[in-house]
Amino acid sequence: MKKHVLFVLLVLLFVAVSSQAQGLGSIAGRITDPGGASVANAKVTALQVGTGFSRTALADAEGLFVIPSLQPATYDLSVEANGFSTSRESRIVLLADQTLTVNVGLKLGMTTEVVVVSGNALQVDTATSTLKQVIEQQRLVEMPLEGRNAAKLTLLVPGAVYSANGGADQGTTKTFPGAVTISANGARQDMVSYQLDGGNYVDEYTNVNQPFPFPDALQEFSVQTSNYSSEYGQNAGAVVNVITKSGTNNFHGDVFEFLRNSVFNARNFFAPFNLKDNGRDQLKRNQFGGTVGGPIIHDKTFFFAGFQGTRLRNLGSPTSSTVPSQADITAFTAGGGTIDPTVANLLPLLPLQPTSRSVTFVRPDRQNFNEVLGRVDHAFSQKDRLSVRYDYNYFSKAAVFVPTNILTYADGSKIANQNYLIHESHVLRPSLLNDFRFSYAREKASRGPDSTVPSVQSLGSMIPFQPTAHAIQQIRVNGGFSFGDNPQAAFVRNNFTWSDDVSWVKGKHDFRFGGILERSRIDLNNLFFQPAEFSFCNPAPGAGQTASQVVFNNFLAGKLCDYSGNFAFRQGAGEFKNNRDIFGGVYAQDNFRVTHRLTLNLGLRYEPALPWREIKGRVQQFRLDGLSANVRSTQFPNAPPGVYFPGDPGVPPYGINASLKNFAPRIGFAYDVFGDGKTSIRGGAGIFYNSRITGIINNRFVDQTPFSPQLIFSTGVVNPGTLTDPLCTLSSTQTAQNCTPQANLFPSPFPPPKNSAFALGGLYLSWDPANNYQVPTVYNWNLAIERQLPSTILVRAAYVGSRSTHLTETLNLDPAPFSPTGTKGTLRLNAIAASLGITPSNLFSQVQQDSQDINANYHSLQLSAERRMTHGVTILGSYTWSKSIDDLPPVAGVTGFDAGFSARPWDDPLRHQFDRGPSEFDHTHRFVSSFVWELHAFSGSKGFLHHAFGGWQYSGLVAAQTGRPFTVLQGAELSGTGLGQDRGTLVAGVSPYGTTQCGTTTNCVSWLNKAAFATNAASVGTYGATGKNAFRMPGKYNWDMGLSKSFTFTERWRLQFRAEFFNVFNRVNFFDEEVPSGAGSQPSITNFQKLSAGAFGTFRAGQAGDPRIGQLALKLFF
Repeated sequence: MKKHVLFVLLVLLFVAVSSQAQGLGSIAGRITDPGGASVANAKVTALQVGTGFSRTALADAEGLFVIPSLQPATYDLSVEANGFSTSRESRIVLLADQTLTVNVGLKLGMTTEVVVVSGNALQVDTATSTLKQVIEQQRLVEMPLEGRNAAKLTLLVPGAVYSANGGADQGTTKTFPGAVTISANGARQDMVSYQLDGGNYVDEYTNVNQPFPFPDALQEFSVQTSNYSSEYGQNAGAVVNVITKSGTNNFHGDVFEFLRNSVFNARNFFAPFNLKDNGRDQLKRNQFGGTVGGPIIHDKTFFFAGFQGTRLRNLGSPTSSTVPSQADITAFTAGGGTIDPTVANLLPLLPLQPTSRSVTFVRPDRQNFNEVLGRVDHAFSQKDRLSVRYDYNYFSKAAVFVPTNILTYADGSKIANQNYLIHESHVLRPSLLNDFRFSYAREKASRGPDSTVPSVQSLGSMIPFQPTAHAIQQIRVNGGFSFGDNPQAAFVRNNFTWSDDVSWVKGKHDFRFGGILERSRIDLNNLFFQPAEFSFCNPAPGAGQTASQVVFNNFLAGKLCDYSGNFAFRQGAGEFKNNRDIFGGVYAQDNFRVTHRLTLNLGLRYEPALPWREIKGRVQQFRLDGLSANVRSTQFPNAPPGVYFPGDPGVPPYGINASLKNFAPRIGFAYDVFGDGKTSIRGGAGIFYNSRITGIINNRFVDQTPFSPQLIFSTGVVNPGTLTDPLCTLSSTQTAQNCTPQANLFPSPFPPPKNSAFALGGLYLSWDPANNYQVPTVYNWNLAIERQLPSTILVRAAYVGSRSTHLTETLNLDPAPFSPTGTKGTLRLNAIAASLGITPSNLFSQVQQDSQDINANYHSLQLSAERRMTHGVTILGSYTWSKSIDDLPPVAGVTGFDAGFSARPWDDPLRHQFDRGPSEFDHTHRFVSSFVWELHAFSGSKGFLHHAFGGWQYSGLVAAQTGRPFTVLQGAELSGTGLGQDRGTLVAGVSPYGTTQCGTTTNCVSWLNKAAFATNAASVGTYGATGKNAFRMPGKYNWDMGLSKSFTFTERWRLQFRAEFFNVFNRVNFFDEEVPSGAGSQPSITNFQKLSAGAFGTFRAGQAGDPRIGQLALKLFF
């Protein structure tokens, strides 16, 4: 392994450690004389208007020129040649990742004569095969944008759809809120690369985006979705390049405040009407801040700085629970019951009432979010520029604890990230340019309860004392109430990136080569399960008893027991990981202009995939051949046969070996059909590797013996004791006074001793193939036709396809969970073996393999139209007709790692054809459009007409799409596998949609017809017959609208008033995957898709998207 790492580092250093020229653009074109002949050796100069910086190039023998690696900005382009007048094109706008074509026809005359021309800059791409979309500055700042989250505008790109986060976005406890998880052209949502000014901007713990800077601090961003050049790698999906603003020779800036509260909102579809607030949500949000930029030294040094603060306050939705009444407690003690001492200390913290058991409460939500951005650009000379940028984000969510109602208990969290960038650009000679970048990113997320929350120890429970775990993990009473949250944890990420990019124009060749080197570390310190979980079940009531009486009697007595998959008692040693990673890649790219009408894009990228290194060796492998041969580990001899660790023969130091054969060729072409730059045919294909393993996946390996031992007591196996003394276990004839003490596993030593005990029925996770990790690979291709129409309208029709292999999933190799008593619906082991021909082992509860065996296909037609701002109107719209199909199990989520450890319900987990169907993020039809319309009526008037009716602007964002697919599950364990993933069976001739499932319930909307599905017979190996994702949710339609009025005081000072409404027509979008504003999570699909659930096929509270939401704003520009 060390030899592999050394080899990779030497290759990277030899090639001149480098990365992509992310976010930069190029200006190219052809110089001709009045007769159309080429003009050789013409001098072409691009002058950046705001800073005075210029770059030059010479046209070749065919009059072709390229000025590469330019910052996105506005330029003046001048062309000089002997015998011709100087031609000057003013205010050419170059966007991020754009190759802008500017063809210049010279006129005869003296070079001292200047001819000003316009209209030569063409939007049609005649130079590359990449499909991309730039979201320019005006669209960023003028769009109605809920939460002012610029990342949401990535969904304006053709082929991009919102993808349910599938556990990748960890909400507000591990990652920043506001991550927008997208699937681009069939790639998974964790395959997107995010760059900020060319530096890494990915949260490597989950592979989601870091928070985009607020819109006023952004210049623009580009999204490349298909067949991007070999300059880009690491992830196989889209590439998002975010560019921050910089200073210019003129001082400029703004101050603003955006206000949202319930006054402007409509009532949520399921919210009950009341006279106090009309059922509207009580979320209040203020977003305020400003930006300023300008010169430090004219034409040499510039600065830009910005700040935005967000303050959110929300009462939350009402929550109902059932708690024992004072009368229940009196009856319990009067009947001879003894209240458990810990329960006695807990009762004053519950909202008890004299006779009523029902309580309703709200959990307030307080969030603060501060964003700071600073940037300095300095020109040492016209050949040497330096940029330094700092980005800082801090988020906090207040913990909740009300001493008179512990049911409100909720964790708080703090997340801070810093991102530094140094970028040096050096012109070695006009045709040779070098870009060097260094970036450093650090993110720390911490969570935990309020400091005044009592711990279970302080309440009297004699669990092994963990002095740092001051929390209550979970206390739950079946059919009654539950409270608790995660204990203290810290998640720290660091990333160092070195890069250098070389551009060399040689004749018809535009060469680019370089690579990337990153060092990453993720440190996890999580006290998870140290405070323990406690459950109280609800056994069948006796004569004269109600269910509530029985469960509350158990609770008052402190008697622990299982229910619905919740263990009676569970305590763990926490999660601790120290992961390190090195990533590198090198590339060579040649954009070869075969003729002035045909360009070939030829590239090759190499990026080895090195495994994350757990520096303390907390990894393991499972090998079936070792289990069969009864061979045990030499490192931990008490481990079950087949489970091995670093140091055992054949086990790599970090669990898997490196993958060193990842060569990614890419080829494309662009053809200027008529030679006028207004029509092009473009296409290409390439191989793309998803070389970076998401950091969160590594956490799976620590949740197992001997690195994180867990003590689990389950009714019928090891009966737990009481809440006060759970380790003193009880038989059916024992009482709390003569219980059987159990061993104390804590504190858990590290490193664990070789003689560590391994409990029967443990959980194990391993990579597969163990020593031959397969890198997820995407084969992508496209063919597009572009045409520039009058009024600067660009239209495009494109076919985009992809095939993905070696995608990840988690398989359960021991599909009948071991249960010594055969209870909980599972069949005994010999029955499983006889019926299905498989042999589960009683050494394991589950054996999970992280396998790279999922395949996917994507095909789409993408139609788009764009009009840049002309005569006060800009429009961007697209329609995508697509189909994404994969063979990932329906419960595995988007990334293959949902639902804890998912597994296939079929008799043979390797028979993927049973799970072939639409992908979780498949939306057959999607239309999206955005526009800004400056209403020029009366703008030229004076006096009252000008002030009252001039300066108005209308903007909007419209989206409509087919509903997401889902699978109908049985919801009951009938197949004997213990997985709970049996499917329903569709009744022939009965429509699955439309029914009266809700009956007389008012807060409920029907969608599926339960009579269309049959319940399977309880039979070993019978799983049901409905296909994966064979049914669809309702489609989504949303229209956001903004109306603004500007008051111009002077040429420099302008005040803008804005009113913005989201979902302006108040349409109900059921099960909207995008998290409703103010909500903490996505709506749950669990009961909706389960036949056994009373809520099957119906939409209920919490499953309707936002109603109409309004906000007002004032912005002062200078």
